[in-house]
Amino acid sequence: MIKYTNQCLWLISLAFPLSLNAQIFSSNGATVFINTGGQLHCNGGIELNNSSNFINNGQLRTTKNSTGALAGTLSNNSTSTIVGTGDYYIEQDWINNSIFNASSGSVFFYGNTEQLITSNNGTVTEFNNLILQGSGTSNNRKKSLQNVNARISTTGSLQINDRELATGTNSMTVLNPLNNAISNSLTTNNEGFVSSLPPGYLSWSTNSNSPYNFPVGSSDGTIRYRPVIIDPKTNDLNIYHVRLNNTSGDTYGYNLSQHDSEIETLNSSFFHSIEQDVNGQSANVSIAYSQSSDGDWSAIAQWNDGSVLWNSIAPTNNSNIGTYSALQKVDWDFNNPAHPYILVNLEDELEIPNVFTPNQDGANDVYLVSGKGIIEYNIVILNRWGNIVFESNDISNAWDGTYKGTPCAEGVYFYNIKAKSLTKEYNKQGHITLNAN
Repeated sequence: MIKYTNQCLWLISLAFPLSLNAQIFSSNGATVFINTGGQLHCNGGIELNNSSNFINNGQLRTTKNSTGALAGTLSNNSTSTIVGTGDYYIEQDWINNSIFNASSGSVFFYGNTEQLITSNNGTVTEFNNLILQGSGTSNNRKKSLQNVNARISTTGSLQINDRELATGTNSMTVLNPLNNAISNSLTTNNEGFVSSLPPGYLSWSTNSNSPYNFPVGSSDGTIRYRPVIIDPKTNDLNIYHVRLNNTSGDTYGYNLSQHDSEIETLNSSFFHSIEQDVNGQSANVSIAYSQSSDGDWSAIAQWNDGSVLWNSIAPTNNSNIGTYSALQKVDWDFNNPAHPYILVNLEDELEIPNVFTPNQDGANDVYLVSGKGIIEYNIVILNRWGNIVFESNDISNAWDGTYKGTPCAEGVYFYNIKAKSLTKEYNKQGHITLNAN
C-alpha cells in the first residue's frame, strides 16, 4: 500500500505517467494533483481518507490486478473531495461517501464483472458523463446502484451502450433536458437498458416538445428491452419517471382479472410504470413490445386506484420504436394519479344492423357496420337476384342505398361479412331491409 499523509503530491508529466503495480493508493489528508495530460494508473484500488483533496485534470485509472480487498475500486471517504475536469476509469466499484464534483469529466465503468455504484452513508453521486463499458455477460453485464440513488448533471450524458444499468429499488435521474442525453446500443436482442424494481425509476428532466426515449428493460427472469417514448406537447419543465415491471401485474396487486368491460385480455408478462411530476401536462406516450415474443396488442390500459381496476385508455395508434412495435396514446394528460400501464386487447364485437332508411331525413340514412378491434374487413351486399350492389374493405365505409348512383328499390338485401380481429375471425351472413319511407 502506498500512503500519502499531510503532504502534497504533484503528478505533472504527460510523458511519465505514474503507474502503481498491485497496490492500494491511499491518501490520508494529502492533496493530490493530476495535471492536464497526466495519468495515475493503479493496479489495485484508490482510497481517500481524512479530508484528502484529490484534484484530477488528467486521467485516473484503477484496475483489478491485485488480490487486495479494494482491487479496482475507488473509495472516497471522511470529508475528502474529488474535483477537476479529468476522467475516471473504474474497473470495479465506486464508493462515494463524501464530495465528488465531476465538472466536465467522464466516469467510465469498464469492468467485466458486476460493478457497484454505492455509498456507506447515502451520499448521492452526480456524474457528468457516465459511460458503461465491458464485455461481461449475464449478471456481469450490470452496473448496479446499491442502496443509493445517482444523477447525471444538467450538462452530462448517460451512455449505456450494450450494458445494463440496474438501479434496483433506487433511481437514476438525468437532469440534462436534451433529448439525446441518454443513449444506448440498439442492436436487436443486445440493447443496453436501465432496469429498476419498485420504487426505483429511470427519471428524466424535460423542457422541450420533442420525443424522449426511455430505454427501460429487465434481466429479472426473461430478458426484455421494452422502451417508452414520451413526447411532451409543450416546452414546460417536467420530470418523467419510467420503469419496466418484468412480471404480472398480479405480483404488485394490480389484479389482471379486474378490468372494465371493453377489455378482453391483458398482458400477463410485463407492464410499465410511468409517472409525471407536474400532473396534467399533455404528452404522447408510446410503449414498445415485440410481436414475435409478446404477441399482438391493440390498446393500452391504466390502473385506476379509485375503482381498483384496469381502465382502457383507447384509442391508441400503432407505431414503432426501432425494430419494436409500439402503441401510442396521443395527448395523454396523466389525469389518473395511478401510474401502471399495460398492453391489452379490447373486447371484439361486430354490430350489424338489419334495417336502414335512406330517405335523407338525417336519421338512419346509411347502412354501416361497426366494430372494435377489427383489423381486416370485407362486406358484400347482394340483391335478391344475387347481383352485387355494394362491396367494401373499409369498415368505416357506409352504403347509401344506391348502385352506381341510382337509388336501389325497397326490399330485402343480403350481406356476407368476413372480418378479423387480433383474437377472432368472423364469417357472417344475413339480410338487410331497405325501407325508403
